[in-house]
Amino acid sequence: MSGDAQPALKPRMPALADRLRARYPLLGVVAADEREAVREVQLCCGSLGIAVEVAWAGRQAAALVAAEAVAKLADATPRALVLPGAGALLRDAAVVRLLSEALTNVERAGQSVVLVAAHLPEVPELARDLVAMPLPLPQRAEVEPLVAAALRDAQGQVDPETFEGAVQAVQGLTLAQARRALRRVRGRAPGEQLAELRAEKRDLLAGTGVVEVVTQVPAPGEIGGLDDLKTWLGRQKSAMTRQARAYGLPMPRGVLLVGVQGCGKTLTAKTAAAVLGLPLLRLDLGRLYTAAAVPDENLRHALQVAEAMAPVVLWIDEIDKAFAGAASGSSDAAARVFGSLLTWLGEQRRGVFVAATANRLAHLPAELMRKGRFDETFFVDIPDLQARAEIFAVAIARSGRDARSWDLERLAKAADRLTGAEIEQAFAEAMQVAFCGGREPTAADVEHVLVKVVPFVDTYDVQVRELRQWAKRHCRNGARDRSLHELFQAARDGQIGAKVHPGGAR
Repeated sequence: MSGDAQPALKPRMPALADRLRARYPLLGVVAADEREAVREVQLCCGSLGIAVEVAWAGRQAAALVAAEAVAKLADATPRALVLPGAGALLRDAAVVRLLSEALTNVERAGQSVVLVAAHLPEVPELARDLVAMPLPLPQRAEVEPLVAAALRDAQGQVDPETFEGAVQAVQGLTLAQARRALRRVRGRAPGEQLAELRAEKRDLLAGTGVVEVVTQVPAPGEIGGLDDLKTWLGRQKSAMTRQARAYGLPMPRGVLLVGVQGCGKTLTAKTAAAVLGLPLLRLDLGRLYTAAAVPDENLRHALQVAEAMAPVVLWIDEIDKAFAGAASGSSDAAARVFGSLLTWLGEQRRGVFVAATANRLAHLPAELMRKGRFDETFFVDIPDLQARAEIFAVAIARSGRDARSWDLERLAKAADRLTGAEIEQAFAEAMQVAFCGGREPTAADVEHVLVKVVPFVDTYDVQVRELRQWAKRHCRNGARDRSLHELFQAARDGQIGAKVHPGGAR
C-alpha cells in the first residue's frame, strides 16, 4: 500500500453523519486543515449515499462562488453543499443574508449546507440553525497504515518497536502533517526515523504557541522527599494498565499540586511523565490569549491534541494565574476558557493524565477543587530534614561529584526552613565561590552561603501560614510525616527546644 493512500475507515464524526442523515439545514465543521474537513464531510455523505458538492473558490471571489452555489439549491435536489473558507464568508453581510433566507427551502428540500473553517464567528442571524462541531484529529487506526508503509524495509518488514514509537510520534498531527513527516523519514535508520518524527511534531506544535512536546523530562530520582506523592504516582502507573481496566478500575485523571513556591511542584508535575512512562505535553494557558485564534479555539485544539496523543501526561503550570480573571468575573474570555476546561476535566476519560500546579488559593475556584476533576490534590511544603539531605545529594550529583563523600545531614541541618529551590541556588553559589578560588567546594562553602539566605517562608510568613491552614482542610500531604522522628532526633542532639520543622505534621 502506498504511504499516501487514504485508509478505508468509518467517518471520524458520527454526530456529523447523523445530522446529515437527518437533513439538518446548516452545519459547521471547525478544523485547522480545511481539506481534511472537506474529505470528512465527503466520507460522511458517501456512507449515507448523499450527493455532495464542494464550492471551492479557486481564483474567483469566494463570496460570489458561495452565493451562486447557495442560489442553485433552489432546484430542490437533495444533496449537501460544502462551503470552505466559511470564516470569511460569514463576515460578508450579503452571504449571511442569502443563507438566512435560503434555510427554510434548504430544509424543506432535504438539503444541508456545511460550513468549513478554522474558526466560525458568531452570527446572530444563523445562531439558531447552525450546529458546529470540531473535526477530531486522526485516530490511531488511520495513521497505522501510513506509518507501516513508510517504515517498511526492503524485505517488506516493519520493526515492531519502531512502528509503535512512530505511531505515537505522529498522533496529534493532521493526516497531511503525518504524511509529510513520514515521507521525510523513509529509508532512514529506525533510530533516525523516530528522532526526526518527534522533532517534526515538536516543531509543528511549537507553531501553535499553546501546546508543546516536552522532551527533557526529569527522572524521579531528581526529586528530594515527597515520598507519599511518589508512592501515589507509582500506583497510578499500575492503574493505567489493561489489567486495571479488566479489574474495574477507572482510568486515572490526574493530580493537582498546591504549595509553597520553590518546593518542587513543577518538577514533580513534569516527573509524573517519567513515573508513568508516558510522553509529556505542556499546555501554556497564558498563550491562549496571545495566539492568533480566539482563546476557546486555542484550548479546544490543545485538548484535542492531548486526546489524540493519549496516553499522555498534560502538564499545566500555575493554573491559578490563568483563571484569576474567571474567579473575579472581570474577563469573559477567561470565564469561557475556565468553563470549557472544567467541563473537559470532568468528562475526559481518554488516557490524558493532567498534572497541574497552583500557588495562590484566592485564584482556585471551588469548582476546580471538587473530586472528579482530579484524582487527588497534594500539598507540597518546604522539605524536612531527610528531604533536604536528598535535595543536596541531587544537586551534588548534578555537579558531577559523589554525594557520598559529603556530610549531607550537616548540610541539611544548616538549610533549615529553606525551600528546594533555595537549597539548589545556595549550592550553585558555593560552587561559584570554590571555582573562583581555584579549588573544590566544601561543606563550609555551602554553610557560608546558607547563613546569608533569607528563607522565603519568613519573607511571606502570613501567606505561607494561611496556605498551610488551607491545606489541612483540602489536601493530602505530599511528604511522609516524619515529625516524631525529627523530634526524637532533636532530643538526641540536645536541641529539644528547637521548633519542629513545618514540613512534618501540619
